[in-house]
Amino acid sequence: MFSPLPVTVLVSIAALAFISGDATIVHEPVAAAAAPSSDEADSIDGGGGGFSLPLVRRRSTTTTTTMIDVAKEEIQLATAIAAGDKKLLVPLYGRPQGGSTYLVQLRIGTPTDRISPRYVLFDTGSDLSWTQCEPCTNCSSFTPYPPHDPSKSRTFRRLSCFDPMCELCTAVVDGGGGSAGCLFRRRYGDGGAVSGELVSDVFHFGAAGDGGGYQLERDVAFGCAHVEDSKAVRGYSTGILALGIGKPSFVTQLGVDRFSYCIPASEITDDDDDDDEERSASFLRFGSHARMTGKRAPFKQDGSGYAVRLKSVVYQHGGRLNQQQPVPVYVAGEEAAAAMPMLVDSGTTLLWLPGSVFYPLQRRIEEDISLTRRYDLTHPSLYCYLGNMTDVEAVSVTLGFGGGADLELFGTSLFFTDENLTEDWVCLAVAAGNRAILGVYPQRNINVGYDLSTMEIAFDRDQCDRV
Repeated sequence: MFSPLPVTVLVSIAALAFISGDATIVHEPVAAAAAPSSDEADSIDGGGGGFSLPLVRRRSTTTTTTMIDVAKEEIQLATAIAAGDKKLLVPLYGRPQGGSTYLVQLRIGTPTDRISPRYVLFDTGSDLSWTQCEPCTNCSSFTPYPPHDPSKSRTFRRLSCFDPMCELCTAVVDGGGGSAGCLFRRRYGDGGAVSGELVSDVFHFGAAGDGGGYQLERDVAFGCAHVEDSKAVRGYSTGILALGIGKPSFVTQLGVDRFSYCIPASEITDDDDDDDEERSASFLRFGSHARMTGKRAPFKQDGSGYAVRLKSVVYQHGGRLNQQQPVPVYVAGEEAAAAMPMLVDSGTTLLWLPGSVFYPLQRRIEEDISLTRRYDLTHPSLYCYLGNMTDVEAVSVTLGFGGGADLELFGTSLFFTDENLTEDWVCLAVAAGNRAILGVYPQRNINVGYDLSTMEIAFDRDQCDRV
């Protein structure tokens, strides 16, 4: 019934997926509710005008997807998508030997004891949160969790055609009945789509402790998906939490003026397999809890996403004793309009650069590392070499942004390894595309703060998994 509806391009899906290991859940202990101190107490209560949602880490023994598979998939999509406003939508997966998926846990509806928990990916490029809902006649089955059943919630309601959030209206909604209701539809760049009805219900964040109750409860308008075919539903994820720009965005509905996240680059080790709980400093922070440290770069709205001005790309090679002079690969003119827009997107995996910037950079890297290239005939745009991370540790690339902020990328923010072959490969986590995108892979171990009041993004390198 959704086929005649207009198509709205979905900017991205959250990509913070490192699937592997046991099907166990790892929680960050949550401090008692309090106003943020100099340490930024990790509370979800909202005290002091802010709150922090723990990023839950999930592992799966059934997933065999590797980082090289993700890179191939994203590059293949880039080849298939014509130049325009459609964008890459590939969640990030790490090696099956380690890592995890960082998700937000919530329950939807009232009473919560009758509602199954949901795990959703958070996305800075989407304007509408959604999850699978019953009846889900044509939905992905790549998650162990059943679709959300709104009939079990007494606080569930369908949005009317007169609701300010309403995008599209129909005489009959999928859930049944003859009254008019709102629909939503989002289409992905790879041809996948999600559609259903626009509804509202209470979102409960944070598992209830011994004292009962939840640390944050808000009434939220979201998409109840009855038809879904997207890469947002993988592993344990059942949908997305939208942190982009737009009226239905979760951030807009909360009314907060800032948020931040810090994605760990560390992987789960064998020593962690027997631990049901593991400390982590990985939080999605809102309001006064948001960490806005580091230099700032102004951003502009780009669809539902955030775009900073890329003013320079500088390459450097060498250790402390044999450091080469920095080599500018790209330098914009003095005028602000001359700078290249770069999306800061948690829905894309790789660092994407236009070919005019990528290929000179790739040639300089290849000349200096002096490694034998290994070709994947099906994906010639993937640059892999016979070697390991030690062989590329002297390579660094610095992105310079408007406002004076810069971001140095090196090691595991520029390269990834693949050890599932008969020989070790080290691959460049950068690709040539139609536009510049800072995906989630180079964002790891960087605190990224979004100030919506000043329209700035702060970057600060951090050890995101520190206790």
